[in-house]
Amino acid sequence: MLTFADHVLVLLIVIGLPLRALHGSRTLRAAPAAAVPALRRKMWSRAIATQWLLSITVIWLWLTSYRSLVTLGLALRPSIGLVGVLVGLTTIVTLVTRQRGALAVDESLRARVRERLAPVERLMPRSKQEFPRFAALACTAGLCEEFLFRGYLLWYLAHLMPFALACVVQAAVFGACHAYQGPRGMLLTALAGAFFTGVLLVAGSIWPAMLIHALMDLHAGDLARRVFPPDPQPEPAGAA
Repeated sequence: MLTFADHVLVLLIVIGLPLRALHGSRTLRAAPAAAVPALRRKMWSRAIATQWLLSITVIWLWLTSYRSLVTLGLALRPSIGLVGVLVGLTTIVTLVTRQRGALAVDESLRARVRERLAPVERLMPRSKQEFPRFAALACTAGLCEEFLFRGYLLWYLAHLMPFALACVVQAAVFGACHAYQGPRGMLLTALAGAFFTGVLLVAGSIWPAMLIHALMDLHAGDLARRVFPPDPQPEPAGAA
């Protein structure tokens, strides 16, 4: 049974998260180049804190309402579907590893990666030193976004409409929450949301989708720091 707290939390997820991300992205695009690195890292930290706060609030509401965590897809049971997902993941990781090796010598591949990541260029890591903080963001997105969208939001929408439609609407909302990436980014993110939903349904658990989501974000960040030039270094005082 839905409660008033559920409605408030869903509004925070489907309206609050995208508005905050959109505002931060616009601020980042308008910032001078010298201010971008510090601002980017601050945005990562805020996103990590916000997503964990929302996830913890959902868990608190769930437990205080005596709901079963199984309904959020948090159970992990051995199944043929789960084995299939893990085999597919292993194959993808193998292909991605080969792509990373080719990236160092194939300039056309580097150019394609730069073009693909252009809408989020200023959001992505540029150095080995800041990658650990981005990795924390990627893992947070994998865990929290899957929990909030494929877990909680899907459960919420299934109370208001047929389950198949709830899956479609949830994926569309996930895409809309990435409006700062532009129309193409929204479409690709919505398709990613549909893919993660399919993983959930096949595996019978949200954990494989969390793992795949985190790995995809980590891979994107690793590609970015390899193909984009490093941030400009501030000039020493009195250099002029």
